[in-house]
Amino acid sequence: MWAALIIVIIVNKDKITVDAIISYTPSNLFLAALVLLLLFALKSLSVFFASIVLYTVAGLLFPLPVALLVNSLGVIVMASEAYLMGRIFGSDLIGTIADKYLKVQPILHLQDEKPFLFTFLLRMLKVSNVDISSMYMGASHTKFAPYLAASYLALIPELVIYAVLGSSISDLSPSMAIGAGIAFMCITIASFLLLAYLIRHPEKL
Repeated sequence: MWAALIIVIIVNKDKITVDAIISYTPSNLFLAALVLLLLFALKSLSVFFASIVLYTVAGLLFPLPVALLVNSLGVIVMASEAYLMGRIFGSDLIGTIADKYLKVQPILHLQDEKPFLFTFLLRMLKVSNVDISSMYMGASHTKFAPYLAASYLALIPELVIYAVLGSSISDLSPSMAIGAGIAFMCITIASFLLLAYLIRHPEKL
């Protein structure tokens, strides 16, 4: 069943848009949330469509606080599922990613010593697709709790800004677009400041 769904997604990946997902989503908000979480799970399996589409859909479908909750659960689903897949099937990814993406090499020593910092650096450096790097973390047996916490923290800017854009897309004025851009920049800068602090003070982890 999962294989068939993945094939359908690959064949129709260009058609997986915000409007398309909205058109097939139930009007009942609880069912809509379940459908969206299922799509987050499929996204992690397929890696062929962007999670920002789902973040935006959540903003369109739900009040902003609910959209942020759904997106947060979606991040947890994606990160956990890809990690588990790597843990079970992905031992070959360890050498492949470490060799291919040279940015990883200087921080590999942190993986066992400081898994939270290692995961956060890996996310912020964007050395690979989020799902592929999650599989790598699972395949290399990175500790799950710090991995998940760091993954969520690193993805907060995206899940927040696209939920906000989705919630206001029908009346997106230039001032609102500028405000959203500023909010995104502030959240991103805050993430990098936290990253810099953790690098300078790894004993805080």
